[in-house]
Amino acid sequence: MDKTDINTDNEKRGKLLFLAGGISLAIFLSKVLQGDEAVLNWHVYMDGGIYFLISFIGLLWAFNFQVKFRSILYIFQSSFFVFSEILFVEFFFSQKFNRIYEAVILLLLLILMFIGNYVSFLMANVFNVDLFKKIPLAHVGKTSSYLISLLMIYFLTFSFLVVGFPLYILLPLILLSYILVALLHYINIGMESRELWRKTLLTAIVSLVLFLGVFLSGNMHEVTSIVPALGYYLAVSMVTQEQIFRKTSLSFTFSMFLLLIIFFVSIILNIASM
Repeated sequence: MDKTDINTDNEKRGKLLFLAGGISLAIFLSKVLQGDEAVLNWHVYMDGGIYFLISFIGLLWAFNFQVKFRSILYIFQSSFFVFSEILFVEFFFSQKFNRIYEAVILLLLLILMFIGNYVSFLMANVFNVDLFKKIPLAHVGKTSSYLISLLMIYFLTFSFLVVGFPLYILLPLILLSYILVALLHYINIGMESRELWRKTLLTAIVSLVLFLGVFLSGNMHEVTSIVPALGYYLAVSMVTQEQIFRKTSLSFTFSMFLLLIIFFVSIILNIASM
């Protein structure tokens, strides 16, 4: 790698750090300085859309606008991740802060959000660079895509449940979001087109079925959202023959056992909270 490439990479990393830090700081300040006792649902989604656009345009800027058509999918996934986490933070901390410890908790959460955003942006950058020249970090990008899509399943599930949509809106919204998240991840890992939609739908249906099994059991949405996220994790592992499904049947058995435990614990906690 020549000096020009090194300088370009450092410049990109600096821009990505600035973008991830700026978004995290803006979220923190907006919550701490929140004037209303609670935010309106439509306002949360509007804020999420604004941050989505900021992330999308910011990534184009960070990449020096050196992108291809396929790059838009990578940038979209990272921006959609920011959108989902904005919804989660806004709804999880929906009330105006009245105590110092609440701000401290939010600050710690947003440090984790900053790390997540930065990893997501780096992932998009790795995939984008790989379109121009093959690099060994592409495999790391695929792993990051897996983790980010897993978090998106949790964030989106929690956010849709908190709003309290009627069933005829909630269920299609949940299914469509699961399909979109899985589709973006499978495209990122280079899944062939003939398998893409079949495995995407299978993954979404597995997550949806597990969601249906717990979402009416109570109002502990932060617990309920874990179940479809775990279902997504297992479904992706299964259809791509990665991780637990690649090795032994013992690993598969253990994963199913873990899923059952979390499933029933979620139901018990939800019932106990009613």
